[in-house]
Amino acid sequence: MYIGASYGKGEHDLTFDNPAATKPYFDGDVTTMSAFVGMDLNETFALEGFYTNLGESQIFVDAANNAKIKVTTMGIAIKAGANLTNDIRGYVKAGYHSWKSKVNDLDTGVATTEKDDGTDVLYGIGVEYKLSDSTAIIAAYDRYTVDDSNGTDMSIGIKYRF
Repeated sequence: MYIGASYGKGEHDLTFDNPAATKPYFDGDVTTMSAFVGMDLNETFALEGFYTNLGESQIFVDAANNAKIKVTTMGIAIKAGANLTNDIRGYVKAGYHSWKSKVNDLDTGVATTEKDDGTDVLYGIGVEYKLSDSTAIIAAYDRYTVDDSNGTDMSIGIKYRF
């Protein structure tokens, strides 16, 4: 078994259904944080559960329509990996996640004007650098599908095996 945490930079790539929002100024660069727990099934495959805060981005449509969007998700993924050297391991992963989003109106100060949730797929790629038999540094890129939109997470973190 192993546990870990990561910190990174992400991006919300949103599709807008509202015609008024077709050309907003969109600040989609976000800070992300993730915690995960996993279990090696064999030398190649692992099963991993996770919770990820995909951050908060802002939309500026016009003087009367400005909002913040926050997205969180949790899910499960299967990882397939291989040792590239004695200390470096590469992996790919695919899974299923349950996401939640909150939209806060910046102009009216209303706490939450809209909530949404759903389930979608995710996929990613990463590398691990082994510091010791129990500890590794990880670097990863993950892409989360959120309805017609996407969220990405490019992160660095630590993994502890026990």
